[in-house]
Amino acid sequence: MHTTNRRQAGIHGVLQALLVWAMLLGLLSAVAGCGFHPRGSSALPSEMAVTFIKSGQPYGSLVDDFSAALQAQGGHLTRQRSEATAILHIVSNEIEKRILSVDTAGKVLEYEIRQTIRFSVETSEKLPLVELQEVSLARSYIFSSAEALSTEREDKIIRKTLQRNLVNLAMLRITAAAH
Repeated sequence: MHTTNRRQAGIHGVLQALLVWAMLLGLLSAVAGCGFHPRGSSALPSEMAVTFIKSGQPYGSLVDDFSAALQAQGGHLTRQRSEATAILHIVSNEIEKRILSVDTAGKVLEYEIRQTIRFSVETSEKLPLVELQEVSLARSYIFSSAEALSTEREDKIIRKTLQRNLVNLAMLRITAAAH
């Protein structure tokens, strides 16, 4: 009698496992079929298979960040405009730093850094792929004159993070052009 119960329990466990796997497979199929893509897996427009980046500062960190983002999404970069199937124009890159608050003695307590990027993308035939876009982000941080070195380091980290976030926003807009 005990062996029959164990066999039934074993068969019941196997059936439950198969049911769970079938449901999981069905869920994954449904998610894949609806067009869902995990973050970062968006495809670039096919016209951007080989991209040239045009910027007023061709060796700046913004171009480096765009290059890395394009390559992460399967794009290829070229330094020769004639080889490109698309041109990413970095029209402007503005960084502002402003005082948000001061103490009673007039010493700065808090700063805000705002960065704005304007860009567009066109095909090699000069047809607009992504019209002129503007993305902007701001971050604030507490300033301490007693800890000037750490505050300066924090300022640099904030600027790098801000720029990478802006490039990610720009890439979302570019990949949306493919759909």
